[in-house]
Amino acid sequence: MIDLLFAMAMATTTTQDANLATAMPADYSVLETAQFRKPIYYVERHEAAAERKAKKAKCKFPTAERWVYARIEAAILVAPDGELVKVVPVESGCRELETYTANHLIKYVGKAGPVTNSNTPTWYKTAMHFRWPE
Repeated sequence: MIDLLFAMAMATTTTQDANLATAMPADYSVLETAQFRKPIYYVERHEAAAERKAKKAKCKFPTAERWVYARIEAAILVAPDGELVKVVPVESGCRELETYTANHLIKYVGKAGPVTNSNTPTWYKTAMHFRWPE
């Protein structure tokens, strides 16, 4: 089971409506993968920013063929109307990159149009992948 990082010291709730908040399952792996109407905005500068943050924090990620590969997973709570309610990154050992990923998702997921078929707020899983040269 993957431990979830609940004690984030940042504001990851995108709405003030406490009635929308539902308990997140303890096991991230049981969540359905999030689907979006269009891709989440992501360009080279986002990867460069992730690299800077990870290097500054001295985070360790797997390498292959002289490239560092980072995968940051997160649980997202989506309201029935498709609004992003909350983002909770999965603990990766690199809090700075988890925070960066959560903020990126908060900023861009709403524009990507998360798809939900539920009439209640629902948790989904998603991930961001980063890579940079060693």
